[in-house]
Amino acid sequence: MKKLICGILAVVMLLAVLPTVSMAGDYVIEDWELIGSWYGEYREPYFTNSTYQESYPAYMNLTIRECDENGNLSGEGYSMSISEGDDHEGSWLRFEIKGTVNFETGEIKISQTREISASNGSSVSYEIYEGIVSGDTMSGLVKNQKRIIPEDLPFSFGRVSEWAKDEITEANARGLIPETMKGKDLSQPVTRAEFAAISLELYEALSKQEKETVSSVPFFDIEGCDDEEAIKKAYDLNIVAGISATEFAPNISISRQDLAAMLCRAIKKYKFEDWTLATDDEYYLDSEGVKKFADDTDISDYAKPSVYYLAKMGILHGVDDSHFAPRNTTSEQEAQGYATATREQAVALSLRIYKLSDMWE
Repeated sequence: MKKLICGILAVVMLLAVLPTVSMAGDYVIEDWELIGSWYGEYREPYFTNSTYQESYPAYMNLTIRECDENGNLSGEGYSMSISEGDDHEGSWLRFEIKGTVNFETGEIKISQTREISASNGSSVSYEIYEGIVSGDTMSGLVKNQKRIIPEDLPFSFGRVSEWAKDEITEANARGLIPETMKGKDLSQPVTRAEFAAISLELYEALSKQEKETVSSVPFFDIEGCDDEEAIKKAYDLNIVAGISATEFAPNISISRQDLAAMLCRAIKKYKFEDWTLATDDEYYLDSEGVKKFADDTDISDYAKPSVYYLAKMGILHGVDDSHFAPRNTTSEQEAQGYATATREQAVALSLRIYKLSDMWE
């Protein structure tokens, strides 16, 4: 018995002097949490004959495909930049990435390694992104492997679904993502307040003019909201409305059918000078010849013209080959968010509408 006790004490003493190893629960980030796509913006350095000249805004997405237990990661990236007033593709670049992450501190380092494809005049410039990843955000400073950048150039990324990453990057480059939404996880449900801001950005991009400030609206529940000013402007444009005469409900999520209906209001406001929400039924959007979705009976009557018009234009798609998922009709669907619109869906549809802007004139 004495030998057993002495043996146990020896083990305890040995463990006491060994270095402490952080358990997975103490990690700032896990390997599996890094896997997936990230979107954001950064300052792109511009060089002439290897001499740094200036920086300009550029937009990027990163998709981390693999991250091993030692923090070694790899994947690919896509960046683009659009000059002011450029209605075309702009310059873009696809490239491979490699990097490392410290799971305990969240420190991350990602490097461009090889070009995959590019537009004319674009090439890998071997940027390094050094910063911190925490939860749904990644931010830090841009470095360069081959040249000296004499100033700190920031970058900031947030989460996005892989299907949406390129459209989100282009929407960001074209100014269609509200400042209040940048850096947020775009795969999450979009709120009424956020959609008001998205619809306002779309209208201003189509009309090429900024909506003037609106002093007051009848809603008591938007004061202090991040998107308060956008709500006021979108309401004044008749693109959004309250859920009652005095309540807007800024934090409530919206359905896919409401997303379609409100985006069509932005189109009508731009296309028809005299359009208002009160006269909406007088303005026709052609949806003839579009095959009905299998769940057509679940689409509310007020939303059907918008849903099928956007479907005809190739702007809106179903959740599968036959279903649109217009709204949640059961408590189970509500819990799963089956028909709840997401931020990235709202922004992607906004971009598709913008790219067809010649048709709305």
